[in-house]
Amino acid sequence: MARSTFKVLFYVNGSKEKDDIVPIMGRVTINGTVAQFSCKQTIPKTLWDAKGNRAKGKSAEARNINLALDNIKAQIIKHYQRISDREAYVTAEMVRNAYQGIGSEYETLIKAFDKDCANFLKRVGKDRSIGTYKVMVRARNYVAAFIKSFYRRTDMSMLELTPDFIKEFAAYLTAERGLKNATIWLNCMWLKGVVMRAHYNGL
Repeated sequence: MARSTFKVLFYVNGSKEKDDIVPIMGRVTINGTVAQFSCKQTIPKTLWDAKGNRAKGKSAEARNINLALDNIKAQIIKHYQRISDREAYVTAEMVRNAYQGIGSEYETLIKAFDKDCANFLKRVGKDRSIGTYKVMVRARNYVAAFIKSFYRRTDMSMLELTPDFIKEFAAYLTAERGLKNATIWLNCMWLKGVVMRAHYNGL
């Protein structure tokens, strides 16, 4: 991912103007993907510099607004660098969501698997068995090993998953792990379940 395609801009939403006061919005752009968000700041319309994407002048109000915007931009840059260092595929929405604290539980496949395993463990002895839990953990470990072997990474974004992923995973279980069809099907079902739950949770 080329970092030169990453950009953060600020603008005002004129359609929400009230008594000459407008809300300040942010926009993240990465490789053609765009995500917008509220900066939770307002400004008099006449104080906004559209070309500079900042407040005009050196008044206390302008300085405070620009300081807040600089802080927001710094946080977004930090999230972008963290995600791009870990992921091969980064979108503006991923960075915006990380900044807003949205969807972090299901940001990556192994993280989602670990979350599901933890939730399953809480039900062991109630309506789930320890044996089934161990099967789930084994499936998680197979997926982690596959990602490390096939992609040379420790995890991957949910947004990277394609229909080919499960085919390649099944082939890996056959060739590298020597598993039988029934066991391969079971591991693929655990993988599918994790991905579907993540999907229902917004990713």
